[in-house]
Amino acid sequence: MRENLSLAVWFISQIRGLYRIEDEIRGLPPAERQTRRQERAPALWDVMKAKAQELQPALLPQSTLGKALNYSLNEYDALTGYLRDGRFEIDNNLVKDAIRPTAGGRKRGLFLGFPEAGWRSAVIYSMIGSCRRRGINPQEYRTDVLGRLTGLKTHQLEPLLPCNWKPPTLNSS
Repeated sequence: MRENLSLAVWFISQIRGLYRIEDEIRGLPPAERQTRRQERAPALWDVMKAKAQELQPALLPQSTLGKALNYSLNEYDALTGYLRDGRFEIDNNLVKDAIRPTAGGRKRGLFLGFPEAGWRSAVIYSMIGSCRRRGINPQEYRTDVLGRLTGLKTHQLEPLLPCNWKPPTLNSS
């Protein structure tokens, strides 16, 4: 038990090393992030993988550490995927933080009393969340898109999605 705790602490310290690298490269262009990661992070991952493979046969598969090591070995390629592209983050915390308000709103919408109301609220929360993530004023977006929807065919909607939308330009006359 005590030995498992010290092993867990060792793995956590290695993961902290990976996050220190990420702290140092945050804000750099993707190509430079990837280069800097490649200089230091793969060695840490290799050491952790070797240690996990060494320990795995001696641990009970259902123990907390056994589950963690099995998971890390089974998902190794996915866990190290961020090393292949400087645009990727080491974790999905930014995404989780960004969608938390939207997801909470959708969940609360389940209890509005009418199924249609919950669905509509979820759509509105999603639209507002998408706009906010992209720095778009949700009211300006909604007003513009609703004004342009009439007469459009389904295949013409792509430019109106928050990820593609551009605010209307004022014509100087």
